[in-house]
Amino acid sequence: MERSLSGEGFTRSDNPETADFHLINSCAFIEDAKMETIRTVLGAAKIKKKHKNQKLVLVGCFSERYAENVRTDLPEVDFSFGTGRYHEAGALIGSKFGPASKSQSETESEKRSDTERLSPLFSIVKGASFAPVKISDGCDRGCSFCAIPIFRGKFRDIPVATIVQESRDLAASGVREVCLVSQDSNSYGGSPGAFLDLLEALHEVEDLHWIRMLYMYPDGKTEAILNGLANRSLPKLVPYLESPIQHASTRMLRAMRRIGDRERFQAIFSLARSVLPGSEVRTSVLLGFPGETDADVEEVLEFIEESRPEKLALFSYSPEEGTPGATLPDQVPTEVTRERVNRVRNAFLLQHANRQRDLVGQTFRCMVDETQDQEIIARRAQDAPEADGVVYLPNSRLLSPGDLVNVQITGFAEFDLTGVIV
Repeated sequence: MERSLSGEGFTRSDNPETADFHLINSCAFIEDAKMETIRTVLGAAKIKKKHKNQKLVLVGCFSERYAENVRTDLPEVDFSFGTGRYHEAGALIGSKFGPASKSQSETESEKRSDTERLSPLFSIVKGASFAPVKISDGCDRGCSFCAIPIFRGKFRDIPVATIVQESRDLAASGVREVCLVSQDSNSYGGSPGAFLDLLEALHEVEDLHWIRMLYMYPDGKTEAILNGLANRSLPKLVPYLESPIQHASTRMLRAMRRIGDRERFQAIFSLARSVLPGSEVRTSVLLGFPGETDADVEEVLEFIEESRPEKLALFSYSPEEGTPGATLPDQVPTEVTRERVNRVRNAFLLQHANRQRDLVGQTFRCMVDETQDQEIIARRAQDAPEADGVVYLPNSRLLSPGDLVNVQITGFAEFDLTGVIV
């Protein structure tokens, strides 16, 4: 979306008080996200009153799923479109309200170097060490708790050539890590071999240091992809697996219309640690789905103790209109779900603290994300940007985002670490 806007001559403002266009990227995945979207729109409307010519634009899942409601119930919004049209944002806004002013475009162009003028993306990501790259959209899984297929549609791939070119553009702007994102990554290309071919193609982007797989559904496809790594030369692939199990109780998994069980999940985690030495696993669990009992939660606790995932995201179930789960009996009270989430979180944090303690004294290859006057913020290859922990280092040498350094861990907090460059 930013690339599209930049390409049409619009320039980014960091101040909503003075911007000509105030864009809100919305979510409609769960009830809390919907309420947050509405609150954000109403807050933006107050800003708009101070800037009479400002246009308020709502984009993303909420505006896609509730297009008619946005038109009738949120008159503060001047224009809206969904996620499938992010890449047209500049043209859509220019067509609706007129192109970016000539003076603005020329002024910004004069400020840019020749290199920046070659790629509108340059000015957006310059100085960033990492960037997400979408490889597909939509999902065919049909999980009974999930509304994504309702407004994102059927699964569809993005061509390899498009993904590689975007990664080349990002690398040319200084990005050194791409994170492959989608709603269902391991379905890419219709086969594990196609996904592995994509990883190989991305290895041809010379300036990339790291490639990270995200959202790998814990099933036979992910197993086949992991097994296939043994026959491919993929040194840029980081030792990391994100694979959301959502639950450990077979009974609950079937109610959620999910594939797999505790034994299968544990086997996949073990396989990842075997084929990608030093791997760490991130998974997620959804608690409070209709019919869930304390016995089901005990299975989650047992699974965490047995499989020992290094990272864990916990979510409270939210009944979403249009999904099978919303009409099921035995809905779990909110306060019970909250207690279960806290119980699982506390058990995980005890385990996690011991793991953090074990990292002290070890040395890891880390990527610099940010440099400040007094410190450097870096990440191990085992930590995904904006999701996992970071490593704080004293700023003792001249480094830039994207640089790789060897770091010895000297201390830890709940999720983050401290270290020194060695």
